[in-house]
Amino acid sequence: MSRLAMIFAGVLLAAGCGRGDRAPVSSSSRTAEVPGGEHGASPRAAAPPAAAPATAQPAPQMAAPDAGSAGADREASGDPRIEEIRKKYAEIQTDKGLQTSELRMECTGGEGRAEVQLYQENGAVSKAVLKDIAAGDAGSTYQFYYDRGRLIFALNDAFPFGEPPKTLLRQRRYYYHQGSPILCTRKSVEGPSDKVESMLHQAPNEPVDCSFAPKVERLASMVSKGAAGMDELKKQLCPRPPR
Repeated sequence: MSRLAMIFAGVLLAAGCGRGDRAPVSSSSRTAEVPGGEHGASPRAAAPPAAAPATAQPAPQMAAPDAGSAGADREASGDPRIEEIRKKYAEIQTDKGLQTSELRMECTGGEGRAEVQLYQENGAVSKAVLKDIAAGDAGSTYQFYYDRGRLIFALNDAFPFGEPPKTLLRQRRYYYHQGSPILCTRKSVEGPSDKVESMLHQAPNEPVDCSFAPKVERLASMVSKGAAGMDELKKQLCPRPPR
Protein backbone atom coordinates (compact mmCIF):
# COMPACT_ATOMS: atom_id res chain seq x y z
CA MET A 1 0.00 0.00 0.00
CA SER A 2 1.32 3.44 -0.97
CA ARG A 3 1.97 6.06 1.76
CA LEU A 4 -0.93 8.21 0.41
CA ALA A 5 -3.41 5.29 0.64
CA MET A 6 -2.35 4.54 4.22
CA ILE A 7 -2.97 8.17 5.27
CA PHE A 8 -6.44 8.19 3.63
CA ALA A 9 -7.46 4.96 5.39
CA GLY A 10 -6.38 6.38 8.76
CA VAL A 11 -8.56 9.47 8.25
CA LEU A 12 -11.63 7.34 7.50
CA LEU A 13 -11.07 5.20 10.59
CA ALA A 14 -10.80 8.24 12.88
CA ALA A 15 -14.00 9.76 11.49
CA GLY A 16 -15.93 6.55 12.08
CA CYS A 17 -14.80 6.31 15.75
CA GLY A 18 -15.89 9.86 16.35
CA ARG A 19 -19.48 9.10 15.38
CA GLY A 20 -19.50 5.94 17.44
CA ASP A 21 -18.58 7.81 20.66
CA ARG A 22 -21.60 10.13 20.46
CA ALA A 23 -24.39 8.61 22.62
CA PRO A 24 -27.96 8.90 21.36
CA VAL A 25 -30.29 11.22 23.32
CA SER A 26 -32.41 9.17 25.71
CA SER A 27 -36.14 9.83 25.80
CA SER A 28 -35.94 9.47 29.59
CA SER A 29 -33.89 12.65 29.80
CA ARG A 30 -36.90 14.76 28.86
CA THR A 31 -38.62 16.66 31.60
CA ALA A 32 -41.43 14.55 33.03
CA GLU A 33 -44.90 16.07 32.80
CA VAL A 34 -46.13 17.07 36.23
CA PRO A 35 -49.47 15.40 37.00
CA GLY A 36 -52.43 17.64 37.68
CA GLY A 37 -53.60 18.23 41.20
CA GLU A 38 -56.27 16.22 42.64
CA HIS A 39 -58.44 16.95 39.80
CA GLY A 40 -56.13 15.90 37.40
CA ALA A 41 -58.21 14.38 38.26
CA SER A 42 -57.98 17.52 38.39
CA PRO A 43 -59.16 15.99 40.62
CA ARG A 44 -59.42 18.26 38.72
CA ALA A 45 -58.35 17.20 41.87
CA ALA A 46 -60.74 16.39 44.02
CA ALA A 47 -61.35 14.03 44.00
CA PRO A 48 -63.18 12.61 46.20
CA PRO A 49 -61.59 12.90 46.13
CA ALA A 50 -60.43 15.76 43.32
CA ALA A 51 -61.67 18.54 41.48
CA ALA A 52 -61.61 21.87 43.11
CA PRO A 53 -64.92 22.61 44.74
CA ALA A 54 -67.09 25.07 42.87
CA THR A 55 -68.11 26.89 46.02
CA ALA A 56 -65.97 29.78 47.07
CA GLN A 57 -63.95 28.56 50.02
CA PRO A 58 -61.39 30.11 52.30
CA ALA A 59 -57.81 29.69 51.18
CA PRO A 60 -56.16 27.49 50.25
CA GLN A 61 -57.76 26.33 47.02
CA MET A 62 -59.66 23.09 47.45
CA ALA A 63 -59.05 20.02 45.43
CA ALA A 64 -61.30 17.19 44.48
CA PRO A 65 -61.00 13.58 45.48
CA ASP A 66 -58.87 12.13 42.72
CA ALA A 67 -55.66 10.64 43.99
CA GLY A 68 -53.24 12.57 41.76
CA SER A 69 -50.15 10.52 42.62
CA ALA A 70 -48.61 7.19 41.84
CA GLY A 71 -48.59 6.17 45.50
CA ALA A 72 -52.23 6.94 46.16
CA ASP A 73 -53.25 5.57 42.76
CA ARG A 74 -51.66 2.22 43.62
CA GLU A 75 -53.71 2.10 46.80
CA ALA A 76 -56.98 2.91 45.01
CA SER A 77 -56.36 1.02 41.77
CA GLY A 78 -59.25 -1.25 40.91
CA ASP A 79 -61.15 -0.53 44.13
CA PRO A 80 -64.82 -0.07 43.14
CA ARG A 81 -65.51 1.64 46.47
CA ILE A 82 -63.13 4.49 45.63
CA GLU A 83 -64.64 4.87 42.18
CA GLU A 84 -68.13 5.03 43.67
CA ILE A 85 -67.01 7.73 46.12
CA ARG A 86 -65.53 9.79 43.29
CA LYS A 87 -68.70 9.40 41.27
CA LYS A 88 -70.85 10.59 44.17
CA TYR A 89 -68.45 13.46 44.82
CA ALA A 90 -68.80 14.62 41.22
CA GLU A 91 -72.60 14.50 41.46
CA ILE A 92 -72.58 16.67 44.57
CA GLN A 93 -70.12 19.15 43.09
CA THR A 94 -72.22 19.68 39.97
CA ASP A 95 -75.58 19.89 41.75
CA LYS A 96 -76.62 23.54 41.49
CA GLY A 97 -79.93 22.97 43.26
CA LEU A 98 -78.58 22.43 46.77
CA GLN A 99 -79.95 24.78 49.42
CA THR A 100 -77.31 26.58 51.46
CA SER A 101 -77.23 27.86 55.03
CA GLU A 102 -74.56 29.21 57.37
CA LEU A 103 -73.86 28.86 61.08
CA ARG A 104 -71.25 30.51 63.31
CA MET A 105 -69.80 29.64 66.69
CA GLU A 106 -67.51 31.63 69.03
CA CYS A 107 -65.22 30.21 71.70
CA THR A 108 -65.16 31.87 75.10
CA GLY A 109 -62.60 34.64 75.57
CA GLY A 110 -61.80 35.01 71.89
CA GLU A 111 -59.95 31.69 71.82
CA GLY A 112 -61.26 30.81 68.41
CA ARG A 113 -64.36 30.48 66.28
CA ALA A 114 -65.93 28.27 63.65
CA GLU A 115 -67.98 28.86 60.52
CA VAL A 116 -70.17 26.18 58.95
CA GLN A 117 -71.78 26.08 55.51
CA LEU A 118 -74.37 23.40 54.80
CA TYR A 119 -75.52 22.25 51.36
CA GLN A 120 -78.79 20.33 51.54
CA GLU A 121 -81.29 18.57 49.32
CA ASN A 122 -84.76 17.95 50.72
CA GLY A 123 -83.44 18.56 54.24
CA ALA A 124 -80.58 16.05 53.91
CA VAL A 125 -77.00 17.36 54.04
CA SER A 126 -74.99 16.45 50.94
CA LYS A 127 -71.97 18.63 51.67
CA ALA A 128 -70.68 20.68 54.59
CA VAL A 129 -67.75 23.06 54.95
CA LEU A 130 -66.25 23.68 58.38
CA LYS A 131 -63.78 26.50 58.87
CA ASP A 132 -62.02 26.06 62.22
CA ILE A 133 -60.24 29.29 63.17
CA ALA A 134 -58.05 29.31 66.25
CA ALA A 135 -56.80 32.41 68.06
CA GLY A 136 -54.49 34.33 65.73
CA ASP A 137 -56.35 33.16 62.61
CA ALA A 138 -54.48 29.85 62.37
CA GLY A 139 -56.63 26.85 61.65
CA SER A 140 -57.97 24.64 58.89
CA THR A 141 -60.91 24.01 56.61
CA TYR A 142 -62.78 20.72 56.27
CA GLN A 143 -65.02 19.71 53.39
CA PHE A 144 -67.37 16.82 54.14
CA TYR A 145 -69.35 14.86 51.54
CA TYR A 146 -72.25 12.60 52.52
CA ASP A 147 -74.33 9.87 50.94
CA ARG A 148 -77.65 9.11 52.66
CA GLY A 149 -76.43 10.87 55.79
CA ARG A 150 -73.14 8.94 56.00
CA LEU A 151 -69.71 10.51 55.45
CA ILE A 152 -67.98 9.20 52.32
CA PHE A 153 -65.18 11.73 51.72
CA ALA A 154 -63.44 14.50 53.66
CA LEU A 155 -60.84 17.03 52.54
CA ASN A 156 -58.81 18.93 55.13
CA ASP A 157 -56.65 21.95 54.27
CA ALA A 158 -54.46 23.70 56.81
CA PHE A 159 -54.65 27.48 56.56
CA PRO A 160 -51.52 29.11 55.14
CA PHE A 161 -49.13 30.04 57.89
CA GLY A 162 -45.50 31.04 58.22
CA GLU A 163 -43.65 34.28 57.74
CA PRO A 164 -43.08 35.76 54.30
CA PRO A 165 -41.56 34.98 51.95
CA LYS A 166 -42.39 31.30 52.64
CA THR A 167 -45.69 29.65 53.47
CA LEU A 168 -46.43 26.07 54.50
CA LEU A 169 -49.59 24.30 53.27
CA ARG A 170 -50.83 20.83 54.18
CA GLN A 171 -53.74 18.85 52.81
CA ARG A 172 -55.28 15.52 53.82
CA ARG A 173 -57.97 13.39 52.18
CA TYR A 174 -60.11 10.69 53.75
CA TYR A 175 -62.24 8.10 51.93
CA TYR A 176 -64.90 6.23 53.91
CA HIS A 177 -67.00 3.17 53.17
CA GLN A 178 -69.84 2.13 55.47
CA GLY A 179 -68.45 4.26 58.30
CA SER A 180 -64.83 3.07 58.08
CA PRO A 181 -61.84 4.78 56.41
CA ILE A 182 -60.49 2.84 53.42
CA LEU A 183 -57.89 5.29 52.08
CA CYS A 184 -56.14 8.31 53.60
CA THR A 185 -53.62 10.52 51.79
CA ARG A 186 -51.52 13.58 52.55
CA LYS A 187 -49.54 16.24 50.72
CA SER A 188 -47.43 19.11 52.02
CA VAL A 189 -45.54 21.97 50.34
CA GLU A 190 -43.57 25.01 51.41
CA GLY A 191 -42.70 27.91 49.16
CA PRO A 192 -43.22 31.56 48.19
CA SER A 193 -46.56 32.95 49.34
CA ASP A 194 -47.68 33.77 45.80
CA LYS A 195 -46.85 30.31 44.41
CA VAL A 196 -47.53 27.86 47.22
CA GLU A 197 -51.16 27.13 46.27
CA SER A 198 -50.11 26.22 42.75
CA MET A 199 -47.36 24.05 44.22
CA LEU A 200 -49.91 22.26 46.40
CA HIS A 201 -52.09 21.56 43.35
CA GLN A 202 -49.13 19.89 41.63
CA ALA A 203 -47.80 18.00 44.65
CA PRO A 204 -48.43 14.23 44.78
CA ASN A 205 -50.71 12.61 47.32
CA GLU A 206 -49.08 9.88 49.36
CA PRO A 207 -50.97 7.21 51.33
CA VAL A 208 -50.74 7.60 55.11
CA ASP A 209 -52.25 5.82 58.10
CA CYS A 210 -55.84 6.72 58.97
CA SER A 211 -55.32 7.38 62.68
CA PHE A 212 -56.90 10.85 62.37
CA ALA A 213 -59.90 9.62 60.36
CA PRO A 214 -62.18 8.87 63.36
CA LYS A 215 -61.86 12.46 64.62
CA VAL A 216 -62.68 13.78 61.16
CA GLU A 217 -65.76 11.57 61.05
CA ARG A 218 -66.90 12.87 64.47
CA LEU A 219 -66.58 16.45 63.24
CA ALA A 220 -68.56 15.57 60.12
CA SER A 221 -71.31 14.07 62.25
CA MET A 222 -71.57 17.16 64.47
CA VAL A 223 -71.60 19.54 61.53
CA SER A 224 -74.29 17.60 59.66
CA LYS A 225 -76.69 18.18 62.57
CA GLY A 226 -76.71 21.91 61.86
CA ALA A 227 -77.75 24.13 64.77
CA ALA A 228 -78.39 21.07 66.94
CA GLY A 229 -74.74 20.09 66.71
CA MET A 230 -73.11 23.46 67.43
CA ASP A 231 -72.82 23.00 71.19
CA GLU A 232 -71.15 19.64 70.67
CA LEU A 233 -68.87 21.18 68.04
CA LYS A 234 -67.93 23.98 70.43
CA LYS A 235 -66.82 21.45 73.06
CA GLN A 236 -64.72 19.69 70.45
CA LEU A 237 -63.00 22.73 68.95
CA CYS A 238 -62.71 25.30 71.74
CA PRO A 239 -59.83 25.09 74.24
CA ARG A 240 -60.83 23.76 77.61
CA PRO A 241 -60.55 26.31 80.43
CA PRO A 242 -57.75 25.59 82.91
CA ARG A 243 -58.85 23.86 86.11
